[in-house]
Amino acid sequence: MGVPIANRQFRAAVRGAIARSCARQYGAASKGIAVIGLSMMNDQGPMGPSLAVALSAVMWGLWWIPLRALEAGGLSGDWASVLLFGAATLVTLPVALLRRRAFAAGGWLLLGIGVITGATFSTWNHALITGDVVRVSLLFYLAPIWATGFAFFALGEPLRPLRALSIVLGLSGAAVVLGFDGGIPLPRSEGEWMGLVSGILFALAATLSRKQGEAGGFERSVLSFAFGALVAFLFALFQPLSPPPAGEAVWAAMPLLSGCVLWIIPLTWLLLWGAGRLDPGRVSILLLLEVVTAAVSATALTDEPFGWRELVGCVLILGAGFVEARDQGRGVAKKGSVGVSS
Repeated sequence: MGVPIANRQFRAAVRGAIARSCARQYGAASKGIAVIGLSMMNDQGPMGPSLAVALSAVMWGLWWIPLRALEAGGLSGDWASVLLFGAATLVTLPVALLRRRAFAAGGWLLLGIGVITGATFSTWNHALITGDVVRVSLLFYLAPIWATGFAFFALGEPLRPLRALSIVLGLSGAAVVLGFDGGIPLPRSEGEWMGLVSGILFALAATLSRKQGEAGGFERSVLSFAFGALVAFLFALFQPLSPPPAGEAVWAAMPLLSGCVLWIIPLTWLLLWGAGRLDPGRVSILLLLEVVTAAVSATALTDEPFGWRELVGCVLILGAGFVEARDQGRGVAKKGSVGVSS
């Protein structure tokens, strides 16, 4: 009994230290991310975009830590997302006004991508607040399955054998994680449903982005922040987890909130910038780092369960991601060979 108690005390101490140090460290970390990001953007080869997506995936896997630190600091529920995405929108607004022609050139498709991506961010935050980090992350990363369906119906892409195998692996992993205790393996909590929905929205946004082609990551980022704040506000109004925070709580959490804003802006930009310069297969593999990071960090820092179900489900869903990535890589290679031969 002494060891479990000591482990719980250790984890509580670590979580407390993280919450106290977030405000001090995130500003410096964000500056470091910005410097690294600028150096990556100067690299015109595939290494720079690959590192950008990998860094963004790892840091997104740790995103639950500052989000729960905000909740511990008095900004609980979806109000933290409202303030976070609202502040990010205000910070990027001056540059957005200077680039209004780029927004106009993107048209309705860019606006739709912004709406869906913003809804993805808000439902993802809602899932992390209300659910287990590992289970939510695994359900989110069923996204390749939904992306395959969207690509089949919207883009007319064929359902190749590797993609079919990816679907089988992903659904099997989800079934293992969710279990058959209540019959059909469906999400059984609000957080799990939100994790699943956010993955579907992410897949839809990725499909529309492929249809649009390469576009500025900044424009997509600004729109995702703005609509993320709006969707989070609707969550807070119609599905409230807590009352609106008092002015004193907002002011007290301002350093931490500012650090989170400086954290999320470069990470979102790096992800959208890097993903637009790599083939989809490589992007899919690199984004799997988020699942690993979330699973390791949540197991180390929380009391959330990580048993055989989560482990087997993680292996199956990661395998589905690798198979999907390999299929996409083959598709890109075939297109390239056709282009060369023609």
